[in-house]
Amino acid sequence: MIVRHRGWAAAVLIAVLGLGCHAAEDDPAGQAGELSDPVRRENAIFNLKAIYTETLAENGGDRNSADVKSVADVTVGPLTQTYLDYPEDRINGLAILDLLYEMRDSRSIPALVEALNWRTEVSEDHAIRAAQTIQGMDVPPAERPKVIEALARSLERITDARSEDNKMRVAMIRALGSLKDKGATDILTTIATKQDEKQNFLINRLAAQQLGELRDPAAIPSLIKCLFLFAPNRPDLRMNDVAAEALILIGRPSLKPLLAVLNGADATANAIAKQYIDAIKARRPDLANKMTLRQVTGGEASFALGALGFSEALEPLLREAGSSDTPRKLNAAIALVRIDVPPADEVRVRSTLKKVYGELPKGYAGIAMRGQLLAAIAHTYDADLMPFIFEQVVDKKANPELRLIAVQNYALLANKAEAAQLSQAIAKEPLSEAGGYREKFEERRPLLDLASECDTSVDCWVSKAGSADNDKARKGAYMLGRYGRGKGKAIDALVGQLGSDDLGVRLSALMALDRIADKGSSAAVSKIDELRTREEGQSVWTRFRVEALPIQARLRSRGGSAG
Repeated sequence: MIVRHRGWAAAVLIAVLGLGCHAAEDDPAGQAGELSDPVRRENAIFNLKAIYTETLAENGGDRNSADVKSVADVTVGPLTQTYLDYPEDRINGLAILDLLYEMRDSRSIPALVEALNWRTEVSEDHAIRAAQTIQGMDVPPAERPKVIEALARSLERITDARSEDNKMRVAMIRALGSLKDKGATDILTTIATKQDEKQNFLINRLAAQQLGELRDPAAIPSLIKCLFLFAPNRPDLRMNDVAAEALILIGRPSLKPLLAVLNGADATANAIAKQYIDAIKARRPDLANKMTLRQVTGGEASFALGALGFSEALEPLLREAGSSDTPRKLNAAIALVRIDVPPADEVRVRSTLKKVYGELPKGYAGIAMRGQLLAAIAHTYDADLMPFIFEQVVDKKANPELRLIAVQNYALLANKAEAAQLSQAIAKEPLSEAGGYREKFEERRPLLDLASECDTSVDCWVSKAGSADNDKARKGAYMLGRYGRGKGKAIDALVGQLGSDDLGVRLSALMALDRIADKGSSAAVSKIDELRTREEGQSVWTRFRVEALPIQARLRSRGGSAG
């Protein structure tokens, strides 16, 4: 068995002295010297890959370790030059790109830029691999303009919708986003807003998502458009979610433009929203007849303003919550729960939430709306709203599903006295055979027992929040949301649950963090970044990111960091 890379310095000396016809297999410098030989090239690449990957593994995957850097120092240059010197050798060229992908060394950028100059049905795979390498590489700031130009030029040449075309688009768009350089804004906004049947609309969505990575305020007008754009002939396929996410990541510069959309003062947003309604009308006139322009624009603006969380949105959202249009008032009420409300205005917000709840439809259509608003109200962690939630528990005329939602939320938030109150209500509730729901209410008994044990003790709830038992962890998170504001140990306990296997535990910890980390939390920001890197593309991250990224942006902002 050959031991790779060890003793390679001695092998280099032997090669220099001319004591061997060919370099030893574990000699990186010697193997690099054989790359120019068309007969030896394939074997040299194979050996270099073995040397590098084994050295990397022996150093725990650390590309900055001395051993790994020593191998890269004598091989990246020759690999790059060989790729440039022998463009006709496509097979070995791709093998070189594969190895450069493993190395992720910025000294290979000349080869990557050349690989992006693809030829149809000849070297698309080279361009894809080059873009993927750029995505995983720390490109020096001085090199970024050249790389962005190469990616932009390469993307502009893609005009068809073959499988290879879409693979190139995806890899190159992700590469542009990974650079986190505002020089990529123009090309990404062009792609995001392009309406062309030859461009899959998922590409538009990806470009909008990557604009969020750049945090460039110059992209805001395009992202406002993206809130309302839809796929050609497919009004059901939209990009409002990723556009809102990007606006939220950009942060405060998005505030005034979104307020203009909420107030109906953005002519471009209004025009595209009208096109969206017209497209719906062509397919489902029954749905379109219930839609209004302000309903469409207001819904998107309310969501994004709530996620941004700035108190400047308070008055506009209160006005929106007073609308006679049910969807508009519901969206505004939910947004009010999420923003930073000054203490002097808390009474107005409580009153508005209760009023909107009471005005929602009483029939079947209103059940989901009321349930959604009840869950949002619970995330205020507001002791003064606990009596309102309790009213829904004991309202025998209310829909059973709403009563169950109220019991769940009240039990999650209850301290010892409130738990006793709920216990009494459960005891008075008729059994199912008598038309009541006592058995279902009793399922929350473990949460009430925890409340009796910990009451308002932050230390006690910290121990519960870190539990491996999902019910205990969720209850602990909710209670820390009530009582742990500004307390480091509470914040630490919640950060520790952001990676939970249970999505409910994750979200409970995340929402509570948003409430109590009033000065931000670098640990939470880093943990969300870690989860994103590890779970990107997995369903758990797809569901978590909707709340995680906006809250991460707010935590960054509170901590004084925009990036």
